[in-house]
Amino acid sequence: MKKSLLSAKVETKLNELIGQELKAMYTYVAAANWCQENGYLRAYDFFLGESADEKLHSEVLQKYMLDMGSCPELDDIDTPEVDCDCLNGVIYQALEMETELGMMYSKFAGELTSSDFMTLTKIQDFIKIQTEAIGFYGDICAAGEGLSKDKFQQLMLEKILVKQ
Repeated sequence: MKKSLLSAKVETKLNELIGQELKAMYTYVAAANWCQENGYLRAYDFFLGESADEKLHSEVLQKYMLDMGSCPELDDIDTPEVDCDCLNGVIYQALEMETELGMMYSKFAGELTSSDFMTLTKIQDFIKIQTEAIGFYGDICAAGEGLSKDKFQQLMLEKILVKQ
């Protein structure tokens, strides 16, 4: 086993971020299931794709830790709650989750600026991903602003979501 190039503090934070990416993966599966149950079949496929992306993000962070001589520690993931009354609510929940994750990456990058440039460079990739996700879901939320919970209007929002 090679010597870890990561400090204990960086390892802890990376493990936390891996857990958050896996939690996002799990949350998107729950969102997909909600969509399927409520007749948003295209959104079901869309959110399953989002789940796969989040799994990939966790794998990239895990591989980075392994490459740096550390072994990721996977924590338990709480059961996600997707209890919305319309598709717009599911999309808004995705925006909140992506924003929270983006803030976590941003804060971590600030902590790394003077201590670990290799990890900072990796985290900057994730900040870019989060910025794009926040922009995407923000745009979809703006498009859905003012829509009623009427199924037809929500299906129109689904068309915008999946078209992007």
